[in-house]
Amino acid sequence: MAPVDLPQAASPFSAPIGLGSSLSHLRARWASFAALGAAFIICGTIAFGSLVSATVASVWMNGVMMILAGIAEVGMGLHMKDWGRLVLLSVAGALIGIAGVVCVLNPLLGAVALTLCLGAGLCATGLVRIYVASQMGSDAPWRVAVLSGLFTFILGVIIMASWPVNTRYVLGLFLAIDLVFYGAGLLGLALQLRARQRIEP
Repeated sequence: MAPVDLPQAASPFSAPIGLGSSLSHLRARWASFAALGAAFIICGTIAFGSLVSATVASVWMNGVMMILAGIAEVGMGLHMKDWGRLVLLSVAGALIGIAGVVCVLNPLLGAVALTLCLGAGLCATGLVRIYVASQMGSDAPWRVAVLSGLFTFILGVIIMASWPVNTRYVLGLFLAIDLVFYGAGLLGLALQLRARQRIEP
């Protein structure tokens, strides 16, 4: 009796999905990217119209994330066998969680601390960028890096100089700018995908 060749299941690695098929899948969904980008732009525009509410929303979201991070860190600490690490992680998680609760219950008070941290962080980032640019060779675009670091540093100084008066709108302004730019990026991606879809049906 002649042996019968049984059909073999195709290996998942025998026919990998190519880059072309992935791009085709993205091109077919250009309308979804466009709608999402437009939604982000609309939300950013609304945030520009009410910076105080945007600041409250930004602080509230940060507070929720801080609470979750605090719970996770306390959970990690409770699984430590070393008493020193257990206490350290538990205390750090509890402090982060308490700060998150303050941000959720009193967002304007939380905005005072977060705005100060934002200004200090921008100043530090600007100085680091300027230092890194100073270490670049003459062939590298060090002037652009220096200007970027200088702009970031000046922005941080402006925020800290007007603190705490600016705490009601700075975080909301950053949130609005981020939403608009992110939405514009998604919208630009959608238009590029649509143009490619017309060229390569």
